[in-house]
Amino acid sequence: LQRCAVSASRIFGYIDREPEIQDRPGAIELDRVEGALEMIDVTFSYKEGNPVLENVSLKFEPGQKYALVGQSGSGKSTILSLLMRFYEPDSGDIRINGRSVRDYTQGSLRDKIGLVSQEVFHFHDTIRTNIRYGKLDASDDEIEAAAKLAYADEFIEQLPEGYETMLGDKGRTLSGGQQQRLSIARAILRNAPILFLDEAMSALDTESEKKVQNAIETLSEGKTVVAIAHRLSTVLHSDEIIVMKEGRAIDRGSHSDLLDRCTEYRRLYDLQFKVD
Repeated sequence: LQRCAVSASRIFGYIDREPEIQDRPGAIELDRVEGALEMIDVTFSYKEGNPVLENVSLKFEPGQKYALVGQSGSGKSTILSLLMRFYEPDSGDIRINGRSVRDYTQGSLRDKIGLVSQEVFHFHDTIRTNIRYGKLDASDDEIEAAAKLAYADEFIEQLPEGYETMLGDKGRTLSGGQQQRLSIARAILRNAPILFLDEAMSALDTESEKKVQNAIETLSEGKTVVAIAHRLSTVLHSDEIIVMKEGRAIDRGSHSDLLDRCTEYRRLYDLQFKVD
């Protein structure tokens, strides 16, 4: 009981903390995403004096698919965190529709973003409720339609209790591919105009990867997509690939262009496809 009391006090201490990032006075609601999502000369450090990103300028046009590639620690996931305003840049600015993201409320900004990540979290609740987490007021018909588009209905319907099946903590009763498809169903239900994919298929077997890839293609239609992937095979057909190295965007272009001119991209490609 004493150990539980100490743990509970720590948890409540975290809950009671004021977030470092607050909406500025007069912040407005982001109603529609009509323009590009931009990073303008952004530098960021988790620890002072040790920059993770240095002078990064990127522009993501509406309806286009982008991929961030590079070695671990090159700053890819940090870019997504900054775009979602989990952190503030040390310098530079991030803009959407031509205005700084600081001009918008955090809630309205994140309402326009869907996220499918490597770390999928499912609650100890029914499959239906876990999918509904993507849109809390969704109807049962909307939930089931999203599951079909995510190729999740094929395994859900085989379960004895279907959508009312209870999941274990963190979804441990499902395989990795099944968990990921439920996560994609959430994002489909959310139907946000901007989609971030953070290593969404890194831990999947070949069969699951194909099904999840099909689901992601369905999810991505008509959206601005920014994807992080160590497996180059999953991003070869992006409209533009951005090569990161040591906190800088060193090149960007199509797969064929980068193979011809970017030494770092060629090195990553050769390592993965074992080209001598």
